[in-house]
Amino acid sequence: MVGCLISVLSSLALTQRRGMMHIFPESLQKFWSNWNLRFMVVLSLGIQCILLLFGNKRKFYTSIYLRIILWSAYLFADWFATTSLGVLSSKEGENKDDFVEPKYVIIALWGPLLLIHLGGSDTITAYSMEDNALWSRRLVTYIGQVVVAFLTFLRSWTNADLNILAVPIFIAGFIKIGERIWVLWCASSQQFKESLFPDPDSGPNYARYMEAYNSASYEGYDVDVQGLIQTPAAGGTGVDHTHAPSQGDINIPLPETDHDIYGPAITVRKAHKFLKISKLLFADLILSFQDVSESRSSLLSGNGKKGFEVMEIELGFMYDVFYTKAATVYSLVGCFLRFVTLSCTISVLSVFFVMEKNQYPKMDVFITSVLLIGAIILEIYSVILVLFSDWTILWLSMHKNKVSSKVISLIQSVKYKKRWSCSTGQFNLISFCISKARKERHSNVGKFLRLKFGSSTGKAFKKRAAKCALAKIITGAWLSYQKYKHTNTKTVEDDLKEIIFEDFVDKIKEGINMGEDEFAKNITRFCNHRGDKVLERLKSELKAQIEDEEKVETMIRKLRWSVEVEFDQSIILWHIATNICYNSESDEEVLEKGRVLSYKEASKCLSEYMLYLLVMRPSMLPNGIGEIRFQDTCAEATEFVKDRHSIQDEKQVCRILHKVSRDIDKVSPSKVKGDRSKSVLFDAFRLAKNVREIRNDDVEWETKEMWKFITQVWVEMLAYAACHCQVIHHAQHLRHGGELLTHVWLLMAHLGITDRLQISKGFGRAKLIRK
Repeated sequence: MVGCLISVLSSLALTQRRGMMHIFPESLQKFWSNWNLRFMVVLSLGIQCILLLFGNKRKFYTSIYLRIILWSAYLFADWFATTSLGVLSSKEGENKDDFVEPKYVIIALWGPLLLIHLGGSDTITAYSMEDNALWSRRLVTYIGQVVVAFLTFLRSWTNADLNILAVPIFIAGFIKIGERIWVLWCASSQQFKESLFPDPDSGPNYARYMEAYNSASYEGYDVDVQGLIQTPAAGGTGVDHTHAPSQGDINIPLPETDHDIYGPAITVRKAHKFLKISKLLFADLILSFQDVSESRSSLLSGNGKKGFEVMEIELGFMYDVFYTKAATVYSLVGCFLRFVTLSCTISVLSVFFVMEKNQYPKMDVFITSVLLIGAIILEIYSVILVLFSDWTILWLSMHKNKVSSKVISLIQSVKYKKRWSCSTGQFNLISFCISKARKERHSNVGKFLRLKFGSSTGKAFKKRAAKCALAKIITGAWLSYQKYKHTNTKTVEDDLKEIIFEDFVDKIKEGINMGEDEFAKNITRFCNHRGDKVLERLKSELKAQIEDEEKVETMIRKLRWSVEVEFDQSIILWHIATNICYNSESDEEVLEKGRVLSYKEASKCLSEYMLYLLVMRPSMLPNGIGEIRFQDTCAEATEFVKDRHSIQDEKQVCRILHKVSRDIDKVSPSKVKGDRSKSVLFDAFRLAKNVREIRNDDVEWETKEMWKFITQVWVEMLAYAACHCQVIHHAQHLRHGGELLTHVWLLMAHLGITDRLQISKGFGRAKLIRK
């Protein structure tokens, strides 16, 4: 839609003198001819203000309206600046005489000011990761615009004071455009990956070694080779190790040696210290065991809240690298360039105010003043954003003195503390189907079709209409809107972070008694568990309480199938089963260790979040037919609710499902339905029934233990999805307020629970021994 509007405006701006414009009154044509350039340059400045004010907010806001505003502003920003340069060049060409009229001299100053707009805002250089990949296209486009602006400037040259004032503005414009191209190039996937490559290392000189070996052999020596392994230390330098590290060194947390004298600044410093791991992950490179050993020790000495806070800051740094000018702004060179651009615009504005301007049109003088003042205000606001960022806190924390401590405290008191949305999307399948069934039940179109053509004819008419291309577009858009409308958000509580963190810590503790190689292999396998590891733990607990092993095996078998099917099927199965258990239990919350959030609430939150990912963010999950399975399950659930008018809420659905499916173990849904439909509604009810039956058997299956088990299953599924999500999608969703899935993925990598972990044994160093 925005693209169409841009095309219309482009045609209107660039064909104003063609025959098409004759359909408008002459007065309107004259008005547009005189004012079109003025409108566009002012709007270009306005769009730059929008991008600067709201560009950074998408880091911690999930609002769809903010996304639409920024997307539209980002698309229009370059268009307005580029089209304005084209119109400006056209107007300068209207001057046919050798004498350049004053009105053309002053508007020529707008050319370099538009180059500053093309340089973009510091808070949003790229809207998506694809924009970084297209840096070369931007480079060619901007070179063309610089040439147009420069030729327009030369065409209006009269040795006037305004011509001289254009030079500093050109310098500022070149710097801004150069910064943007440099940042886009640095953030492009290939260059970002190459920037993390170590220096070329050919290793020990094998040819020279063999020459020495052969020479010693020819001389009659009995040559023996003693091999040593040179292993790189955590810092990256090679250190000789003649023995393997002790088993206890793998997982025992090291004491914190960095004392926090600046409050939250220590967390910022710690996040920057481990930023190398984030960069390697986002570059899709391999982590070494040494990379994660220090971060794991540091995180294990803390708790879930602190661990997730470090991840928040790291991902904030990565957002700045991918989508802002952080690569240049937060450096000495960037500070110098910012000083130059600000000095240029301020000096030009100062001279412009004191110089004689009576020969120029008053409106053009006013617009020029607005453009110059706007450029200065935007530059100053950008500097303020830099001063109140985590990068400034990081720099100040490196200088331990009273002044830096006071400044950090001031920044912390003023700075907006939210670093990501700290929320998860929630989607409930049963409530969605209840709402959908209620609308279809009261739909006037449905009633008309049933009365006019009958039930079967109405369905046939719907099928024929659905084949229409336009109907497909409208239906698809309407369904997407209904899904979005039914989606809500829930805050990620500290208790949920603690539950997730503790589950990972328990996995780490399982490897304490392993050797380094064995530990690395097992820790990698944790990435492939999606509930089966929890079932193994449950099996061990049940065997300790029930002597009949066959009975225990039967209990586990009734649950194991749900985590062995395709991953998207597991999500829907456990989502519905969790919902059924949640609405079948009493509202009493079971607390543990004073937690506000019970396992029951944590299960529901993770259940609805995982389904939200499947419905609204399917690209973040492993490939499958989840969307087909979701629509078939929704269709069956909707029909189930629509045929029973008494159903008004989720609890009634669960109660009626229980009545209908009392003998579900005797008559399997697959025997009745076959495999054409991918619906898993009644399979999910069977799963919920099997989970609840464990509590009612010989073993004491308390409510707390049941919900703890369900929560652990969901945490494993969350971890599995996080590890198997493509890196590009983790990076893409940093601009949408961030996803819990991405924070979990990064936390797991810092703990060493990742399939990208590799133990590097270094290179061999052979010593020749002559006997």
